[in-house]
Amino acid sequence: MSARLVVIALAFVAPLAMPAAHAKGRAARGVSDAALAAAGRRATLQSIDYDEVHCEQARTVEAWLHALAGANAKAIDWSGGPCDLDNGLTPLDAGSPWCAQARVRLAHPRDKNDTPMIEIYFDEPRRGRPGRAYAFRGLIQTRTGAWDLTRMRHDFEAEWVERFGPTPAACRDGEG
Repeated sequence: MSARLVVIALAFVAPLAMPAAHAKGRAARGVSDAALAAAGRRATLQSIDYDEVHCEQARTVEAWLHALAGANAKAIDWSGGPCDLDNGLTPLDAGSPWCAQARVRLAHPRDKNDTPMIEIYFDEPRRGRPGRAYAFRGLIQTRTGAWDLTRMRHDFEAEWVERFGPTPAACRDGEG
């Protein structure tokens, strides 16, 4: 890959590696940020897996992420508000005003920006409560050092396992 192509690709990917500055400081319309963060933790894997069948569908996103990160994480910080992992290049990645974010502070990051992140999208709130969880986005620095924006939970998990090794978050014999 030529150096020019790498620079062009980084122009699109690098902004994804950091929280979107325009999203910060704006509260999500119709629901508190704390309620969105709590709803993200409670969301089930089934709600974000796009009608695909994977193991442990009733498991919460929080339990899955905690098991996936394991000893590689120093902490997992949850927040809520407008989506951060939006790039505007495709309607699928346009984001939403209602998201929960989980940033994984790694025990041994490659650099100060090495913070994998997932995001759960929600439908419009009703009566001050988050709507239905319906989508997943993830951002992770791969084994090669490139940033990868994933739309599917199992793709994020595969990138994590490739970089950090096997994890108990993956399906076990007899499941799903």
